Amino acid sequence: MGVPAIARIAVERGRAMLRDTGDADEVKEACTGALRPHVLTVGRPGGQLATSLTHVPLQDLSVNLLRYGASVTVSSGDGVLDDYLLTLPVAGAGRFRYGDAVVMATPDRGVIIGPHREFEFAFDELWDQVVVRIDRKRVESVAAALTGEVGPVDFDLALAGGMTSMDGLLESAVSIVGSDIVERRPQLLWQVEQLLIETLLLAQPNNRTATTGSGRGSAGSPRVRKAMDYMLARLGEPMTVTAVAEACGTSVRSLQAGFRREVGTSPLKWLRSQRLERAHALLAGGAPGLSVTDVAFSCGFFHLGEFGTAFRTRYGVTPSAVLAERR
Repeated sequence: MGVPAIARIAVERGRAMLRDTGDADEVKEACTGALRPHVLTVGRPGGQLATSLTHVPLQDLSVNLLRYGASVTVSSGDGVLDDYLLTLPVAGAGRFRYGDAVVMATPDRGVIIGPHREFEFAFDELWDQVVVRIDRKRVESVAAALTGEVGPVDFDLALAGGMTSMDGLLESAVSIVGSDIVERRPQLLWQVEQLLIETLLLAQPNNRTATTGSGRGSAGSPRVRKAMDYMLARLGEPMTVTAVAEACGTSVRSLQAGFRREVGTSPLKWLRSQRLERAHALLAGGAPGLSVTDVAFSCGFFHLGEFGTAFRTRYGVTPSAVLAERR
């Protein structure tokens, strides 16, 4: 189990893009294609690369096993960044700088960098790593579904201790790539990716940590929090404020007063906002076979015209346009 097991399975399931390659331009081109644009500098005069790169594509993620075979520096290039890179060291040591943050990475300490700041990595000749590339839009859409807020996600550079829980998920994800079960159920990879990204958002400190997993805004009273949890668990069901109040052991009047005082809106308006956030996240995620109708019904919108109008008012684009962008 753990990162060595992920690396071993990646070799079995992936495609070898480089095998002990010494040409720096070839190495840079392959790594840019699999990961992100960058500048590559060999660390020592006369140093010779012996780079191996194995690539395992999923859907909005890929798992990559990368070893340079020499001390190198990797730094920001000119291309647009649209990903997060989760680095799990297998051997050696590396100095990671992301913006002003600096971390020494070793096999017992990984890192994650985003698309928001310049970066520079310096690796010794023993450096070997598993790099998980995660699509930026997918991370932001999952975060929006978890928190009810739309916007960029910025993680702490050094991985938290709880991130070891992702090892088993990554191992499972890589194991099913190309398997018969995925051919029969192509949506399975999307679902595994969803679980991986949710785990990342919940386990790794980030700028959404204060709201991740609740979607409650600034609600403070147990009564309002209970009502929010009740509604979030039933986003796809018809809902009345009377039913919510009864489930929470309070009166409609008290519940409405609590929402106005703590959240600044009514329970059903808050619920509608959460439904729209969840719908946007599902459409932006683009699961195989997904339709606008499926999303609308699963999020509690049973009149497609009403759903389309509300969605466009909120996001300035139609549901079908968001889904088409992910196809």
